[in-house]
Amino acid sequence: MPKYNDNNDLIFNSMIQASKVPVSTEEKKALYDAYNTLMELASKTRKSGRAWDVRMLPIFTPKIPKGGSDNG
Repeated sequence: MPKYNDNNDLIFNSMIQASKVPVSTEEKKALYDAYNTLMELASKTRKSGRAWDVRMLPIFTPKIPKGGSDNG
């Protein structure tokens, strides 16, 4: 179970208030649970010394099948 701290509660409530969108109690609970899950995942990846290099993905270009034409 993640530890919810007052700072996360303050950030969450500030975002809800800043959105100026009416949120029901049920919606707020669901959003709060989702927000805390994201914060928990973020805490697992935000580690000092972690390499943040972004490697290029291989580029895939399909080949024209035998007997096919690229003339459309």
